[in-house]
Amino acid sequence: MNSYERFREKIDTVFPFPTPASESKVEIEIFAKLMTPEEAEMACALSPQPENAENIAAKVGIGVGMMRPVLEELVRKGVIFKIYTDDPLYCLAPMIPGIWEFQLGKFTPELLNLLQKYYSESLGKAVMTLKPPALRIVPAQKSISSKWKILAYEEVEGLIDKATSVALADCHCRTAKRMLGGGCEAPDDVCILLDLWAVYFEKNLNARKVSKDEAKDALRRAADAGLVHSTTNSQEGAMFICNCCGCCCAGLRAITQLKIPAAIAVAPSNFIAEIAKSDCTGCGGCMSRCHVGALTLDGDTVDLMVENCIGCGACISVCPTQAISMIRRDRQSTPVKTIDELARQIAEGRRGATS
Repeated sequence: MNSYERFREKIDTVFPFPTPASESKVEIEIFAKLMTPEEAEMACALSPQPENAENIAAKVGIGVGMMRPVLEELVRKGVIFKIYTDDPLYCLAPMIPGIWEFQLGKFTPELLNLLQKYYSESLGKAVMTLKPPALRIVPAQKSISSKWKILAYEEVEGLIDKATSVALADCHCRTAKRMLGGGCEAPDDVCILLDLWAVYFEKNLNARKVSKDEAKDALRRAADAGLVHSTTNSQEGAMFICNCCGCCCAGLRAITQLKIPAAIAVAPSNFIAEIAKSDCTGCGGCMSRCHVGALTLDGDTVDLMVENCIGCGACISVCPTQAISMIRRDRQSTPVKTIDELARQIAEGRRGATS
């Protein structure tokens, strides 16, 4: 087993989020693009728990003066995570969410083709079939009638209000697709980072620290463009708010391209679209806004494939006759309280799947 294989095995083992071995070993090619074998060996000494350079150096058996430059280089290369305290802390990151996103601004066509191959071959299925799902859909606020009581975790702007730091970055998924000659025309600068991720992206990935009002404006721009809000599948501890499209973004592509059922790939919101057939003219505008193929034309009116609806509300604003509304699902679900609890349940799900 070489250094890159050991690194893959390490991050696959210590995190609830998988970094699977692929048949083609394309992930080894990716790691070889990102770091040297020596850096991979050093990275294997880190853990998911943040530690300072002195503690990591002691484990490796070298002086902290030699260890710190290696750690900083791995941060620069987007391989490990750094917490910017007075005595900086460093830790491992899984492939998704983590190393994949940390390549923003470092993309080359060669690296992107390898990442896309890995996603299609094994990573996408492994990450997007976790139980419970790692991603949760949050409905666009304008799509929900005032008659419905909105719980705190269902209000996407509330995630921003709770954050201590907020930053905006370009969507790495759409950036990647466009570099490879595909993608769509949805806005880029609507990837919202929160708290520790906001600081990391600002320091390393050209993200821009913004006010909460500016972040909320990005949310509105994303909603106006018909993008889907998604975040961590927990009530607290969100690291990001993604604003996704079905053609570029890893979360929704699991549904559209990998053909993973919607309710397995993501945790749908507690709302679902309802179509008043008597008001529907069959214009199809809503169908063009649905990123997961939940709306189809049935004669002269649009029909909803209930099992495919993720409850994002993107279809509402383009209906000229207001024939679509969002209603609460018959069966409601409540995300776990914290991100630590989410990670624990996902880890248990992985162990159960392999036992």
